[in-house]
Amino acid sequence: MRVAITGGIGVGKSYVCRRLAQHGIQVYDCDAAAKRLMRTSPVLREQLCQLVGDEVYLGDTLCKHVLARFIVESEANKQAVNAIVHPAVASDFMASGYTWLESAILFESGFHQRVHFDVVICVTAPLETRINRIVQRDGIGRTQAMEWIERQMPQEQVAAQSQYVIVNDGRQDIDKQINQILKSISETNKMETILSIAGKPGLYKLVSRGKMNLIVETLDDNHRRMPAFATDRVTSLADIAMYTDADDIPLWQVLKNVGEKEQNGPCQFDYKKASSKDLRAYFSSVLPNFDQDRVHDSDIKKLLQWYNILVTNGYTDFEAILAPTEGDNVDDRENQ
Repeated sequence: MRVAITGGIGVGKSYVCRRLAQHGIQVYDCDAAAKRLMRTSPVLREQLCQLVGDEVYLGDTLCKHVLARFIVESEANKQAVNAIVHPAVASDFMASGYTWLESAILFESGFHQRVHFDVVICVTAPLETRINRIVQRDGIGRTQAMEWIERQMPQEQVAAQSQYVIVNDGRQDIDKQINQILKSISETNKMETILSIAGKPGLYKLVSRGKMNLIVETLDDNHRRMPAFATDRVTSLADIAMYTDADDIPLWQVLKNVGEKEQNGPCQFDYKKASSKDLRAYFSSVLPNFDQDRVHDSDIKKLLQWYNILVTNGYTDFEAILAPTEGDNVDDRENQ
């Protein structure tokens, strides 16, 4: 599950992220990532030089004042820079292994359209509180602070597009609000059922049940919804186990082992082109006692494919998302 934290300047997003760190949640900082990539990426450097001019870099150093001057000249310039930087940040986030992200301009930049987020949390604060924070933090006047705020989307609009709101006014308990949101997200996450449908590629998330069918949603960038009928062979991943020389191992445990090996990032092993020997050697490193006779190469490839789909869509707590739940099987739906 991917979660985005957003909110305008001066609302205290960084403080909320630091509090989340106390819960073991590391948040990807879009602003810091953009600065890092503009400083270190040869591709971004070449593209920015072509757009702004060679003077945007002095040696290996990005000249921020040159870039800032170019951006404020016109909305077209701003969008041109965004079109270079934002895709690079999105790709970096997807490859980072993070599932939480912080962006001040999640909606106005269109970043939420580049990366799908299951949950968006908006941090808000009263206007006067925001102004005072900006003035004290950046050493600027009230008028300039107000100008910065007005350049961004009104926080009421941001909050309306978010699933949760954290009020950071200096009076309300931030940790209490965070705990309530984390509890709600955890309960929602556990209620999700991930499915495989025979003859159809990829994985699906169960959306709703009917007397005659299920409504499922593809786990990909399209999030396409479609019906699955009684004639379809639908299986919940929570009901799948892998053969070993001893007891069968639940699928979530095997996926967790892969995640530990891959640091919860996409699988670096090229399982699609690997030989049978290499494929089984890799799988032995995550499940040493798998049944060599009953676990086929195709089973290993499918498991690693599923792992990549789940990780790419922000699912890394495999025990939670694949915990057995009542009525996962298609045959049970008539009783719902």
